[in-house]
Amino acid sequence: MKKDPKRGYAVHFSVLGLLCVVLIFTMFLYSGSLENTLYADSVAKLGEISEQNVKVLSTTINGQTESLNEVAARIAVPTSWDIDYTLYTLNKVIENYPFKRMGVLFSDGSAYFTDGSSYTMSPENMLAMNAVWDGGTLILGPYNDPLTESGQIISLQVPIYKNDKVDAVLTASYSTDALQDVLNVSFFGGQGYSYIVHENGDIVSDSDFPTSFKDTVNIFTSINDASPDNAPAAEEMRRNMGFHEDGSIIFNNKVDKYMYYSYVGINDWYLLSVIPTSVIDSTKNTIMVTTYFICGVVIAIFIVVLLMFMRTERAKRQQLQDILYVDPVTKGYSFQKFAKEAKERLRTDSRPAAIVVLDIEKFKVINEMFGYDEGDKVLRYIWSLLERWAREGEVYCRRIADKFTMLVFYVTEDDLVRRLTDLADDIMSDRTERRNGFVLRPVIGIYRVIDRALDINTMQNNASMARTAIKNSTGTNFIGFYDESYKATILSNKILEDRLVSALEKKEFEVFYQPKYNTFTKKLAGAEALIRWRDQDGNLVPPYQFIPAAEQNGFVVSLDKYVFKRVCDDQRERLAGGKKLVPVSVNLSRQHLYNPRFIDDYQGIIERSGIPINTIELEVTESAMFENQGEFRSIIDKLHQIGFRILMDDFGTGYSSLMMLKSIPIDVMKLDKSFVDDYNDEKGEKIISCVTQLAKALTIEVTAEGVETEEQYQFMKRLGCDIIQGFYFARPMPRADFDSLLLDA
Repeated sequence: MKKDPKRGYAVHFSVLGLLCVVLIFTMFLYSGSLENTLYADSVAKLGEISEQNVKVLSTTINGQTESLNEVAARIAVPTSWDIDYTLYTLNKVIENYPFKRMGVLFSDGSAYFTDGSSYTMSPENMLAMNAVWDGGTLILGPYNDPLTESGQIISLQVPIYKNDKVDAVLTASYSTDALQDVLNVSFFGGQGYSYIVHENGDIVSDSDFPTSFKDTVNIFTSINDASPDNAPAAEEMRRNMGFHEDGSIIFNNKVDKYMYYSYVGINDWYLLSVIPTSVIDSTKNTIMVTTYFICGVVIAIFIVVLLMFMRTERAKRQQLQDILYVDPVTKGYSFQKFAKEAKERLRTDSRPAAIVVLDIEKFKVINEMFGYDEGDKVLRYIWSLLERWAREGEVYCRRIADKFTMLVFYVTEDDLVRRLTDLADDIMSDRTERRNGFVLRPVIGIYRVIDRALDINTMQNNASMARTAIKNSTGTNFIGFYDESYKATILSNKILEDRLVSALEKKEFEVFYQPKYNTFTKKLAGAEALIRWRDQDGNLVPPYQFIPAAEQNGFVVSLDKYVFKRVCDDQRERLAGGKKLVPVSVNLSRQHLYNPRFIDDYQGIIERSGIPINTIELEVTESAMFENQGEFRSIIDKLHQIGFRILMDDFGTGYSSLMMLKSIPIDVMKLDKSFVDDYNDEKGEKIISCVTQLAKALTIEVTAEGVETEEQYQFMKRLGCDIIQGFYFARPMPRADFDSLLLDA
């Protein structure tokens, strides 16, 4: 069905409109949240300033009180008072303090001051000063100056002691304006100002700021008189100040203002810090305008980007389709394109057809040994062969890595096999100096298409099953046809793999020991540790039934580590029990080559066991050494540095055994059983003799495996073999039986 482009654009514009609405709504929520946050931050900052001013005020008054106590101690004399001298001393003190006057008050009510004035206090005033006569300090005021009637003053009064008794009172008075001078610190750009009031609202120190209340007597009264709308705020502040709590309000005095009230802790005073709301609002509005502008720019950019996306959508869709359908290495079809084309050609072409899967054996070695660039060259070479090889109507692709998939039409199966054989020959004929003669060996799986309605992926998987079966077989064929039995085999292998994991968790695996004997003394010289599986029924599962599956899925690495740890534990227990120890060799799968970090793991296990490292040896097959000699040589060197002895297992079954002896520094060569079986063959004897002599010349110890008869034993003894392993001396046995052998050794 052809799509209507107008409908598509309508959908796009609807989405655009919806997203714009969402953005605007989000901006609205954000701006509201930001505004509240800015208000809270501003009030918090005002509170911090107010608290700082409270500290300044408290420090100033407390400092003055302490200074008066020092002066009181200095003017106290043990004899009778010399008023003139005392006032002279106090006048010197005034020079360093903002006091209006200082004086001395005696218990009879008489008082003398530094400005020359004197008077007698009334009994009522004397009674109000009982706290000082009792040894405390007192702050009085504000009140009208009774001597000069020139404004309000605050007086500080401290006791004067003689003979540990209060004999007189030292008083210091200063104008309330001096308090405001203490607090006359600019904040919020010079727009803020302060009051000092009693908790009942009476003014202690007024403010002369231009927009402050003028000649106020009580702050609550002034707030209420300024505007009837201020009543709730004034009442809230009155209530909180009654409980000595701090807080803030917004009130109107010609303009809206913030007021923060902080408890001073002296004479129930409160410090009021005031600032017009416009000061904070100007900063807030600047931020909000900037925010709105940024949001508008974001929305505009979003709209432009979306329109550009709509304009280029079709071109991008085509570009993505090209990427999806083109293989990045060969520049040919991708599997997605292949599947689409193959489905169509199977629908329109009635000729017999097959899905063929081809890959290169050990292709990973090319990438690892010669580099990925060389690997890509091989893939492009195979692609060029397919271009020449394919017939009309056939289609092919590189699916992944080195795996190629083809749809092939044929007349007879013999014709199909002949064509694929020719293709394989062409692939194997490729030789480059860069790959040092490495032969490209293809493995091919074929699925004959019977039901053309099947999914292409299913057909490809069936062909892959045939290819996998050929890879895992021991034969020489490299082409295989799919058989329905493969599914059952794969399912069986999957079940076996799951059983292996469960068996390891349930500790169903055991370690058996096959003894090794000195060829000439026939004394126990060591053992090889072998894995055995005893299922829940108590029966032993033959190794050939589970070892291949473990090697195929990589589980053999876990089994190797399990055996290694068990042998270390067994050797530790033998050592603790005073038993004789002989070296035990443990197999090391080729899978370890892909992760050399196993060395640290193995070293940690043997170090934690506390056993001598020469009681554990490692066996590696010759075929594993061949796969990557450079990497393997590095691994062997590291194992030697730790102290392990290395045994080459199955010598004689690999590709280049003599070259192995030259390039890999092994300690022990284990002759494969196929050598031992040639004991009555003249040529075989000569070969074994040469190999043994070569090993001796290279100071490599020789072990013969699979020795089962007296004739084989005498044969290997005559050739100078050092160690014998096989049924002739002993079969693999459980640990308990092997420990019994150690007692007799």
